[in-house]
Amino acid sequence: MPIVTNEELVELTGGLKQGAAQARWLKKALGIDAPRKADGHPMLTWEQVNQPRAESAPRTQPKWRVAA
Repeated sequence: MPIVTNEELVELTGGLKQGAAQARWLKKALGIDAPRKADGHPMLTWEQVNQPRAESAPRTQPKWRVAA
């Protein structure tokens, strides 16, 4: 399992360089709450990045209402 490097994290997150900003982006965009390395950057594997989000995302149903 290859670990995502800091340079790859910058590319993956659209240019974000600070570890905290990258962690927020990963949580919001991919639903990944990754642990932090000693330098503050998120630590994750490419398997986590490429894993389909549908497995962890709750399924929602449409909220149908009858018009009064």
